[in-house]
Amino acid sequence: MSEAFVGRQPIYDREFRVQAFELLFRDSAANQAHFPDGDTATSEVIQSAFIDLGLDRLVGQCLAFINLTRNFLTGEIAMALPPERVVLEVIEDIPVDGELIAAVARLTRAGYRIALDDYVFDETHAPLLHLASIVKLDVLQWSPKELRTLVGRLRPYRVQLLAEKVETPEQLTFCRDLGFDYFQGYGLSRPNVVRGPRLMANQLVVMQLMARIHQPDLDPRELEQLIASDVSLSYQLLRFINSPFFGLVRPVESIHRAVVYLGTRAIRKWISLIALRRLENIPPQAMPTALIRARTCQTLARAAGMGRLDSFFTVGLFSILDQLIQRPMEEALQDLPLSEEVKQALLRQAGPMGEALDCARAFETDDPHRPRGFRGLSEETTSRLYLEAVAWAYDLEQQLTP
Repeated sequence: MSEAFVGRQPIYDREFRVQAFELLFRDSAANQAHFPDGDTATSEVIQSAFIDLGLDRLVGQCLAFINLTRNFLTGEIAMALPPERVVLEVIEDIPVDGELIAAVARLTRAGYRIALDDYVFDETHAPLLHLASIVKLDVLQWSPKELRTLVGRLRPYRVQLLAEKVETPEQLTFCRDLGFDYFQGYGLSRPNVVRGPRLMANQLVVMQLMARIHQPDLDPRELEQLIASDVSLSYQLLRFINSPFFGLVRPVESIHRAVVYLGTRAIRKWISLIALRRLENIPPQAMPTALIRARTCQTLARAAGMGRLDSFFTVGLFSILDQLIQRPMEEALQDLPLSEEVKQALLRQAGPMGEALDCARAFETDDPHRPRGFRGLSEETTSRLYLEAVAWAYDLEQQLTP
């Protein structure tokens, strides 16, 4: 178990209302960063913002400005971000060439707003300037005369201007008089760090996924099985798909439905993002317990002639979530908008799903007096299903072992 950290600095409009936050890489609560390579920093910010902490917690209804490296701009992961919630920043050290312009054009066609960070004017950049929505100018880099000239050169491109690194009231007044639209800097507000628990994904499963997701013969059912075999991946996927970005009327509470809804291509993007961060293994006994419970709940429901088998599986899989993230189950479930039936099963073993989970747990104890029946199924039948679940979980772990 570790923590996620994201720095955020507000961006103000001309009326000094907060319109956005720039999200910044941080590796501790100390509000400073020991920067790794750019790709890793970008990956950490995206992962923490959209999965670990949640975009609503970080920016509310405001926009999120996110710095992207060339690899992110030209790759597929940027296209997995919600275009109505983010502004993608082209950082200043990326050479402006045909590849970059083509990538930015693809993103703008998909509805993304592009900001040029720490921009230095160059007439050869005209194609990029015509695609951008916002140009950020470092006011400390230019004299007042140079800044006035630069603003004049940018006006024909119909971009909004953002003054960054504003540190004094005089700088703010000068930039406002020049017609800047947005303002950011220590003189307005310093960045603050938001922190929260991070649930790490199992490295073995992620590597197995990475090896398979780009194969042309990928079977969606195999993809479901690989994701479901790791509680942390399942948790992150369901939290992601149930985020406000998708605006689903009904919550998605199973891996099967998540894969069907997102499709293989989006899942590829999501898994690639997960793999870019440093991965750690979870406690060795946690995963077998979760898999056995999940399979037992599912097969009990099938044997009893019940529906929603994937939701029964979800209940068993997430029954150890409180142990993994070291938070009470009720608090852990707040990040997953599951149905009330699933939540009550996990919190109070209520309803058919809760009864199935209680039956699965009964086989983990030595108490001979604890009931092990389920919905009219004999103890002989439930015992057989439990043993089959144990064998299934063992076989699955063997398949994932290199």
